[in-house]
Amino acid sequence: MNLDVKAYKIYKVYIVLFIIMMCGVLSACNQPLPEEKRVEQQKQDEIKNVTPDLNLICERLQKEMQQMSAQRTTFALQQINQDIRLCLPLMPFPEQKKLMQLADQMYVQFLKIDRSVEQQAAFDLYAHDQSQIPTIQQSQFEQLHIRDQYLLRHMGQAYIDLVDTNDHKTSYQRNALYLAKVFAPYFPDSEKEFMQELAAQNQQPAFKKNMVLITPDEVSRRAQFWENYLKKFPKSNYKYDAQYLLDVYSSLLFIGLENSPVSIYFEANFDIQAATLSEIEHLAEQKNNRLADQARLFLRFIEMDGSQRLKTLGITQNEYSSQPDARDQLQHYLHLKVFDFSKPAARDCFRDAICR
Repeated sequence: MNLDVKAYKIYKVYIVLFIIMMCGVLSACNQPLPEEKRVEQQKQDEIKNVTPDLNLICERLQKEMQQMSAQRTTFALQQINQDIRLCLPLMPFPEQKKLMQLADQMYVQFLKIDRSVEQQAAFDLYAHDQSQIPTIQQSQFEQLHIRDQYLLRHMGQAYIDLVDTNDHKTSYQRNALYLAKVFAPYFPDSEKEFMQELAAQNQQPAFKKNMVLITPDEVSRRAQFWENYLKKFPKSNYKYDAQYLLDVYSSLLFIGLENSPVSIYFEANFDIQAATLSEIEHLAEQKNNRLADQARLFLRFIEMDGSQRLKTLGITQNEYSSQPDARDQLQHYLHLKVFDFSKPAARDCFRDAICR
């Protein structure tokens, strides 16, 4: 009996030892190899380092933007724009707007050129000749300021354009798509939609030298967009600019500009530009919008004779030393504002993604 007890105890010891040995083997099998441990640790370190590096980039960003100068390259400008895209999602909206103002300053500093009188004359001549004859002699190009030579060689990079402004001058300008693509995607919907649409519209200028450059259907489309925008975003920060744009395009549609008027006398269909009349007739078929109401009034107006117009408008001959012309009558009848873009406007909404 004692032998059996002793044998049983020895048996239990063997069983315990066997279990311990097997656990050790299994544990060893589950442990990663040294190389796997190194790779896993490297991945964890990379994850830990991403946020601090991004924070560091964003902390330095404003200083780098403020230090932008006319000695920097388009590559440096593109790199800062890439950093702006990285940092904008991390910023509250007020800080994003401040960064947008800094971006304006950054481009002004980048595009600044102090030309001599001779260099300015060479630049003006180059800009004029380039619009007439795309191939310019190398000798003429070499007369330009060294910075002009650099920017012209890198035209189109970092959203830089050479444009003929409405005041008959040629200058470098940041393309309107810059704000629409770099900043607008991170802004509230009302601001994003305003900036992206205005930037798209300003890729094709609406007018130049007091002449309308876009087709009547495009004028109408733009006017309708701004009317719908005001309905969709009545409390937008850009509501006054949207109203101004609606007023401008409404006037262009129904009246035109001095060098491209819709009509002179506004008498019957034959006196109206065919494409404009067709667009106004199409617009008059719509309902529940101000532009459609104005279109119907326009069609009614051109069917009136002179006396009917004066009577409808409540104007007596005694109120005027001479009868007001048809354009003034139409303006009053449709409650339109008339614009003269031969002079610098107090509000410029036709170059960028926002009004200035």
